[in-house]
Amino acid sequence: MSERMRGWVLQEIEKGRAVVSPAGSHVVPEPMLSFRDRLNACRDIEELEGFANRRRYAPNLPKWNEGQRSAILLRKMEMQKQGMKK
Repeated sequence: MSERMRGWVLQEIEKGRAVVSPAGSHVVPEPMLSFRDRLNACRDIEELEGFANRRRYAPNLPKWNEGQRSAILLRKMEMQKQGMKK
């Protein structure tokens, strides 16, 4: 990078119009999945429990409705029947 370009970048950073992130720090947002897709993506009971109890970690999330709770419990029973470990 030329000194002129470097000076311009530093000036923009100081003014708050540029942000510097370390190489490789770009985070791609996770694609939005439907409730059913996310439920079926759980690979084991522990992951399912984390999904079901997500408000423990982020209390501002909405509560599950009755249909969603039933689907979570049904998925847990399916996993237990298949012998998936906790």
